[in-house]
Amino acid sequence: HHGGRTMTESKQTYNEAAQRLEAIVATLERGGMGLDETLRMYEEGAALLKTCQAELIAAEGRLNELRLDELEQELQTEAP
Repeated sequence: HHGGRTMTESKQTYNEAAQRLEAIVATLERGGMGLDETLRMYEEGAALLKTCQAELIAAEGRLNELRLDELEQELQTEAP
């Protein structure tokens, strides 16, 4: 298929990123790691957060487009 990813694929990405992020946060909270490892995890967490935010914004944009389509159809059917 073309035209970007499907909704299910992006949802999967979001869920995976969110779960990984939770694991990183839990590990960081436990502590006991070296500075290098902590920094690496922190950087990965920051990247995952960006991914999650991008996925949410993309999903929100798609939802807004759907709503606009529905509104237009309603307005057209109500017109005399």
